[in-house]
Amino acid sequence: MWQAVLVITPTTVVLFLLGALALALGLALWAVRAPHRRAPRTTAQVLLAVWLLLMLVVTLAPVQPVGSGDATFWWRPGEGLFELGAQLEPGQVALLVRRQIAGTALFVPVPLLLRFASPRWSAAGAFLLGVGLSVAIEAGQLLMRAGRVADIDDVLCAAAGTVTGAALALLAKTAAAVLHRRALPRRAVRAAAAPAPEEA
Repeated sequence: MWQAVLVITPTTVVLFLLGALALALGLALWAVRAPHRRAPRTTAQVLLAVWLLLMLVVTLAPVQPVGSGDATFWWRPGEGLFELGAQLEPGQVALLVRRQIAGTALFVPVPLLLRFASPRWSAAGAFLLGVGLSVAIEAGQLLMRAGRVADIDDVLCAAAGTVTGAALALLAKTAAAVLHRRALPRRAVRAAAAPAPEEA
């Protein structure tokens, strides 16, 4: 994740959120305009599966041989950032903050794509799934003892990212519904204005 951390800036964060919103709006409009087609849902399912695979690689890939490290768990909120940060230079603390932002962003697409991949999932259900996934990842890091630290801050960041993703999905669905309703009268007017076919 450190490679991604290096590109975290206010600009890239805004662009990421706008991109996520654009993706959600595109899926929402597609689903509204083609309610009986499975293509929008299938596309969201494929994207969700790819993103989950990427998450597992990023968060669980060992940085040293499995079982060779300590089973470290930072259970107090802010422990990794404030206590460790107090021993670091300002530039290194900034990297830790960027890492937290990257961890938050990593979970944004999960509820966003889930709401389109399986529309029956509620926003609350998507939130619980995202947090549960984060807890499972931290537990995996703890049990693997492969150079990674299980940190409650990662779970809190995942919760924030999950809320953000669910909110973006809700915003996109609402906007798509409004745009679709506004488009219906125009289509009706065009249909009424169209000349009737001439009889042979």
